[in-house]
Amino acid sequence: MDAVSVVIEQLKQGVPPWVEVKGLLALSDLDKQALNRTPALFVINLAERAAPDVRGSGPALQTVSLTLGVVVVEKAHNREPDLLPLRQEIRRRLFGWAPQGFEALTLDGGQLLNIHKGQVAWIDKFTTEYTEDANHGS
Repeated sequence: MDAVSVVIEQLKQGVPPWVEVKGLLALSDLDKQALNRTPALFVINLAERAAPDVRGSGPALQTVSLTLGVVVVEKAHNREPDLLPLRQEIRRRLFGWAPQGFEALTLDGGQLLNIHKGQVAWIDKFTTEYTEDANHGS
């Protein structure tokens, strides 16, 4: 299972304070989402960076650093939305959690994405690592 899918499943566990969790291919796709129900979360693979091959010869063995984003979208009609409780719950579920095949997720910052059509979008970033082994496909 890919990292985005396992993070989505982790965020759906129990009784979450958000109404839906979906994957997102690109941040530019966020504006195309029809959001009638909020708060909503979107999980996106933001970046991958491969470390140098540790073997030096033969089939490669590399550590890959993966940055995932969790976008929180909430209504902002005539009020300033309080995103902090939602962001804290996302951190509670993801920070330090290690999906199978990945290292534990660490915090990697966050920022306001936009305020548009009566909604505010904020992204929190998390980083993890996994190993790619040319001998075994991963």
